[in-house]
Amino acid sequence: MKTNCAVTIMLALFLVGGAVGRAQQATKNSPTPSATPAQPPTAVVKKEPVPSPDKYPLAEAVRRLESGDTPKKGVAKHAPVVPALPASTAPSPVSPEVPRAFEAKRDVALNATGMEAVGLSREWAESSNVPSPGKDGRVVYAYGGSLPVVVCAPLHVCLLELEPGEKIVGEPHIGDSIRWEISPSVSGSGPDATPLIIIKPQIAGLDTTMVVPTDRRAYYVRLESKPNEYVARVAFSYPEDTKQKWQESLVKQREAEQEEKAAAERVAELPNAALENMYWNYEIKGGDASTRPLHVMDDGAKTYIQMPMETIHRELPVLVVKGPNGSEMVNYRVKDNMYIVDRLFDRAALLLGSGKHQTKVDLIRKAEVGGGKAPGQKPQAQPAPSAAEAGVQP
Repeated sequence: MKTNCAVTIMLALFLVGGAVGRAQQATKNSPTPSATPAQPPTAVVKKEPVPSPDKYPLAEAVRRLESGDTPKKGVAKHAPVVPALPASTAPSPVSPEVPRAFEAKRDVALNATGMEAVGLSREWAESSNVPSPGKDGRVVYAYGGSLPVVVCAPLHVCLLELEPGEKIVGEPHIGDSIRWEISPSVSGSGPDATPLIIIKPQIAGLDTTMVVPTDRRAYYVRLESKPNEYVARVAFSYPEDTKQKWQESLVKQREAEQEEKAAAERVAELPNAALENMYWNYEIKGGDASTRPLHVMDDGAKTYIQMPMETIHRELPVLVVKGPNGSEMVNYRVKDNMYIVDRLFDRAALLLGSGKHQTKVDLIRKAEVGGGKAPGQKPQAQPAPSAAEAGVQP
């Protein structure tokens, strides 16, 4: 409506200006009186009167413009029609799968769970993780303590060192990959090589984060760029690994205690008589270091065959006794590395495997059972072991 009124005012001013211009042109073209009588008189041109502004409704047009009244039909029909603006100026969606009425949200409201999660993450990121000095200028962060910060500067190189022997299993992900340059490298060779990440910012004033996945853990670090300040080398300490090493040491210590306890139990299986009163004179033939007994002895009623300690974790050979009718199975039991046979024998064998790959160890008692040398006689072919060798505590 205001546009139509403005057009009306401009049209009126144009008409008034045209009338005034024609009047001035006519005056200009009228002859100027001359003092020379010889010239014939110039024809007088009738001047057109200047039209009065009252003929043009300027005041009425201004009043309607200020009051906002609708112009008359005669005036409005000459005014150009201005098309109305569309109701929505949002661009049409590019993908046909997106609805036309869809409007992307710039923010979303978080519920209590989301706010709690964000608060915990912010608390971890902003918690204090005081770095400690390391060798060769390293700044060492405790892994997992909080968000480590790597400060770099343009025209300088920052070095991020991982654990020796660790392997990067994927490309690092960085929030600002345009203005930060990262490239992999390695120090050393072999299984203990140290993976490195070279970091360079293009300009100062940048702040982003980076994730480095490895075969042992995922590193999440913050990258900041300053005009001049920078940290040359950043490394990590691993409290969890130290804790694990202590646990492994305690496990080994418990295993050693259990072995000592088992050795004491093996000693309890021996007869109460002194070791020097037992018969030790057995000949051992064949086999290898893992299948040959350390000692063979008897107390006149039972036979004891002591095997190496490593046989506890391997397949034990089978014991057979050779009698007049050939080899026969006998009752025996195995406790840790000790065979305990509830009888005496002249000849026996330990068999492991079958066929051509069978391992055989012959055990021969020098004095036949029921005759010859009695128990307690000093051995000739095999010396009696000391108390420590037999597993006896001093």
